[in-house]
Amino acid sequence: MSVSKADASGTDFTGTWGEEFRAGWNEAVTDLQRQILADGVVTDQELIASREPLIECLAARGVSITFNERGGSTTRSDERGVKPEEQAEIFGSCDEEVGVEVDLLYWQVKRNPENLDEPTIVAKCLVDKGIVAPGYSAQDYERDFEGEFPFPATDMVAGECLSNPLGVEY
Repeated sequence: MSVSKADASGTDFTGTWGEEFRAGWNEAVTDLQRQILADGVVTDQELIASREPLIECLAARGVSITFNERGGSTTRSDERGVKPEEQAEIFGSCDEEVGVEVDLLYWQVKRNPENLDEPTIVAKCLVDKGIVAPGYSAQDYERDFEGEFPFPATDMVAGECLSNPLGVEY
């Protein structure tokens, strides 16, 4: 019988986001991440602590990162002049080395506290905002997500539905 890392540690993931925290814990690449995720909650202080290894990894390679209040980030080169495409490669490499599981779960929980079905809430938001016709469904959203959306990529209202479908204040 195979024992998962979570089972082996005695960590019991329960609650609305339990399965996602278990998956994040299993995907985590550092003990710090596992320690933070173990209780199924990510505090503001834990989010900040979880970012330090990423910040250090990027800085060692000539890239700095700035995080915004909604979970996004921007990278830029230091005096070494790292090009944008190289910055993306460096970010990917650092992500593999130190992970961003804590950051991802923190923002997912913030924007969808009850862990409602993502395609359903996004489709409803798009309909409610008049971006798509009534009757647009979760299945339509999933199809379009893999292909092409029926609205311009620059549509700010649609973008808000994609990034914050419940309109949660945070």
